[in-house]
Amino acid sequence: MRALPRSDRSAATVSEAAPSKTDPKRRRFLLTLGVGGAGAAAASIAALPAAAEDPVTSDSDSDGRYRETTHVRDYYRTAKL
Repeated sequence: MRALPRSDRSAATVSEAAPSKTDPKRRRFLLTLGVGGAGAAAASIAALPAAAEDPVTSDSDSDGRYRETTHVRDYYRTAKL
């Protein structure tokens, strides 16, 4: 295998180009991005309507027919394409 030609640059110039400290602006941006995403998720959950329970009567239970209850409506709503 052939040896690669050496660069004219010294190792000191390469290490000087890389910053030794992390960029505080970048960290602040990433922190803001994370907090903003968590806030948006919390706001969207708070905006969801609370599920109201349908009153259950003993007459509708004994007829054995199909009833569209709250959980069935929720399923139909979420299953839409």
